[in-house]
Amino acid sequence: MNGEIDLESYTISLIRINTALQKLEDNQEISEIKTLFEESFDDLEKIYQDTVNDLNQEEVNLNEYYLFFQNGKQMFPQYIEVLDSIENNALEDVLGKLTNVFRNLDKIADAFNQEKENEIRSE
Repeated sequence: MNGEIDLESYTISLIRINTALQKLEDNQEISEIKTLFEESFDDLEKIYQDTVNDLNQEEVNLNEYYLFFQNGKQMFPQYIEVLDSIENNALEDVLGKLTNVFRNLDKIADAFNQEKENEIRSE
């Protein structure tokens, strides 16, 4: 990933999730909804793995991540809550995986923001 977050993929993933949630609310075809959730999971999991790899490098452009995690601290918990509230046996597996990737991203955002605050205090 070379220190850059794939914001296009992230945005598309969130659009897919929101579309799936709307389709679920409208009682549309579960297989299409499941596909939207699965595609979002695949993209978000890749973003998560790339982020972990990037943040473990010796030289990291933290500014690239600052806004992403600022936004994420608001967005990730909201998606976790919404996805956790869905009760549908056909979607249970993919919803669990999707919720887990949001939890993982949220943990990184917490650690990142804590580290950033510590840097500011020590200046």
